[in-house]
Amino acid sequence: MLCHLQQEGITLEEVRADVAIIGGGVMGPSVAYHLRNLNLARDVVVFEQDPLHMHSSTGLSAGGIRQLFSTPANIALARWSVEFYRRFPEVMATAQGPGPDVGFRQNGYLFLLDKANESALLRRADYQEAHGVELERLSPAQVKERYPELATDDLTGGIFGVEAGFLDPYQVMRGFTDKARELGVRFVPEEAVAIETFQGRVQAVSSANVRVQADVVVNAAGAWAGKVGRLAGVDVPIVPKARQIYICDVPEDRFGNYPLTVDPTGFYFRPEAGGRVLCGKAFDDDPEDFVWDWNRGLFQDAIWPDLATRVPMLERLHLGNGWCGLYEVTPDDNAIIGPHPDLRGFQIIAGFSGHGMMQGPAAGLALAEIIGHGAARSVDVEGLDLARFAEGRLIQEDAVV
Repeated sequence: MLCHLQQEGITLEEVRADVAIIGGGVMGPSVAYHLRNLNLARDVVVFEQDPLHMHSSTGLSAGGIRQLFSTPANIALARWSVEFYRRFPEVMATAQGPGPDVGFRQNGYLFLLDKANESALLRRADYQEAHGVELERLSPAQVKERYPELATDDLTGGIFGVEAGFLDPYQVMRGFTDKARELGVRFVPEEAVAIETFQGRVQAVSSANVRVQADVVVNAAGAWAGKVGRLAGVDVPIVPKARQIYICDVPEDRFGNYPLTVDPTGFYFRPEAGGRVLCGKAFDDDPEDFVWDWNRGLFQDAIWPDLATRVPMLERLHLGNGWCGLYEVTPDDNAIIGPHPDLRGFQIIAGFSGHGMMQGPAAGLALAEIIGHGAARSVDVEGLDLARFAEGRLIQEDAVV
């Protein structure tokens, strides 16, 4: 079946590849890198509709990296990725020199506990430790001693993820892309507008100027993954959800050693370059749409009051700038990694629900191994298959920020 008709008189460049990947954020280049690095595919092509990454979820990510999840697959993906990020400049080195410095600052992650969330987060901490996550249980006094700017009178403690932190998402994406190019991956800076199928199998992907025949097509389109699925005539249950990020100038630079801190009210904050603070919060009524309108008033009305209560000196902050980016959300807030059951050769790596940067290196490896070997060997991603939704095997991730 031809899912798109070429305009009369337009000749497309014809390319043959083993794998065509749609999406050039962190996931697409990660898959491409691992496919080539492990010699699991010879010819790989990546389509990216937004080559400057003005709207990509990767480029607009807050950059948090943690292992404090509530499902074994998410913990495994995050733990493997943390080790990868520690060695990123070395692993992504090219003939031009070391890979980019992604600024991985392992300041940790701190989930603050109060009477309402304490029992759930402590149970989750037990589960995380049982799966190899290094963490500390802090008393209110210990929280105050380490982070004196925090108000702790209402707290019952904190869970501190030791190996967590934050980094520069754009440099991660650049590192994967540059290394993949050196390994022979071709990047097409155009939107994929057509996916051809025949007798239940993918055949080709086309943009405005290039048509790639491939036995495997990877949907790594992030928030656009549902649209890409429809190009192939199949359902991929992923929708975009807008999230706001705010950068604040603070009265004094006292937060450089602070972790990414998650408050019981839902907001988070972390230190940002230049002595500033980055913060945000998820809301149930955040738009499920492709929108990038920055909402300054939301910070002033719904985040700043709680932020100033937790960190009293931030009552005097100055809101500088910020942005709006997109989460790619599935019905259970967990990624889809693996083949579509109704279309042979159509692989999916999307729907990370805000965890893509944390899991990108390991997720790309897992899908590369699925493509090359038929199953993931290095990281256990059991349960993240697409079929779980139709079969009622949802695995709800509780630790969504």
